[in-house]
Amino acid sequence: MTRDELAGIAVRVLAQQVARKRIKEQLRQRGVKLSYVSAREIIAQSKAWLREHPEIVVEARARAEALGYLATQMTQNQSK
Repeated sequence: MTRDELAGIAVRVLAQQVARKRIKEQLRQRGVKLSYVSAREIIAQSKAWLREHPEIVVEARARAEALGYLATQMTQNQSK
């Protein structure tokens, strides 16, 4: 697996984590008990929510960079 592939996976996972958390918060606010909602349904709702909120991917990219999964432009230029 290349570093770019790993970085892409990291961004996707971080964005999905945020989306699932938001969906669970929304369900709780509506008074829904999470144990009555299937994981499949939460994932489906989180994917839809993520499509509506692409800014979360930008935030996930910044978080992945802070965690060291993405090289900054400056670091990439130095390695060439």
